[in-house]
Amino acid sequence: MQEKNYTLNDILLSVFTIKENKMKKRLIHNYAIFGGLNSNWIKLVFFILPFAMYAAVFNPTAFKALGIAQAIVFYIILLVMAMQIVVGVTYFNNKKTIKKATKEWEKYFPNIDFRMILSSGVTPYVDFKKHYESALNDGLNEEAMKKRLVDDFRNMEEENIVLVEAMRKDKEKKEGK
Repeated sequence: MQEKNYTLNDILLSVFTIKENKMKKRLIHNYAIFGGLNSNWIKLVFFILPFAMYAAVFNPTAFKALGIAQAIVFYIILLVMAMQIVVGVTYFNNKKTIKKATKEWEKYFPNIDFRMILSSGVTPYVDFKKHYESALNDGLNEEAMKKRLVDDFRNMEEENIVLVEAMRKDKEKKEGK
């Protein structure tokens, strides 16, 4: 079976939304790009879930059997379970998407950790979004985009040399244990 090659834009669209050349991080990652479930379907299910539980608990048959107090308590318990389902499905969907996107990202940038691009914390690549948006505004093709990002990654590492050195030392320390 032939392995599908994903573009850099495809990889980034799985974890970011890009509108008018502005990037925004997705809360629920889109696994559809890699052959999985689209995040819009997951959101739709999450939206419908409370209404479906309401219909199940407060229909005439169930409501008659439960009574008002038990129906309300039962509905609250079902909502708590629904929230746990939402958190679990989102977690596993995002984890699966990041795992696949990371594998594809390494084909383009083997020395750059994809999770650092997604991180909200301090990383050497904190300005990645700014550089990628700039490249999008310039309308670069795939190969030119890759070359430009390689240069941008090198510049970001030079600007944050202290952080890069600390991360390298930490990595060596962990490998030495």
